[in-house]
Amino acid sequence: MKRDRLLVGALSVVLAILSTTSATALRVEFDDPGDIADWELGPGATATVADGKLELASGALDSGIFFGKEEWTDYTMEVHARKQEGTPYFHLFVRTQNPTQDFYFMELSYNSNTTSVFKMQGFVLTEITGGARPARPASKDAAGGDAYTLVFEVEGETLRTYIDGELMVETADATYANGRPGLGGRDSTVWYDYVEINGPGIDTTPVAPGGKLAALWSDLKQRQR
Repeated sequence: MKRDRLLVGALSVVLAILSTTSATALRVEFDDPGDIADWELGPGATATVADGKLELASGALDSGIFFGKEEWTDYTMEVHARKQEGTPYFHLFVRTQNPTQDFYFMELSYNSNTTSVFKMQGFVLTEITGGARPARPASKDAAGGDAYTLVFEVEGETLRTYIDGELMVETADATYANGRPGLGGRDSTVWYDYVEINGPGIDTTPVAPGGKLAALWSDLKQRQR
């Protein structure tokens, strides 16, 4: 009985920790091809889900795969991406309009070794980085192709991009107030481990892996034996 009380007490502590450290977001980890069943492929793009990854290839256009709802306004998108050999650029899109030819995107360039932000409007490309392009950081994990954690945030007219936790670009533009997020590039092949979206009005799911609590509970019981 005493051991059970100790276990319950320890579990209460674990729950308190999880409640303060785990967040909620719309998160897709590409465990099943059905994860992208209702996503929209842009011109020239192909997508495959296998082995817990989304493999996305885009053609000569700035294109990719788009998801979510057109009415989404302010949100933060985070991905973990690994670019494949020969890829000159890859992108994250925000506030994508319908049809998918109008949007904002952040770009990682291997031609200029920089990162930047653009606006596409009717297939007319305008750079809105708002100053000199920051240098593209060296990947901290280059095994099997450079890997990065990328964040693109839109808040009102402000757009911010981050690479591996470091602010790269902060700029402003009032052309698009809402629209869907997306993943992609130009002449690129990129693997994505997950995509996560936070923002007002976005249906959320727990970020913390479902097995975390069970694993902690099992560990606590083992220690009490």
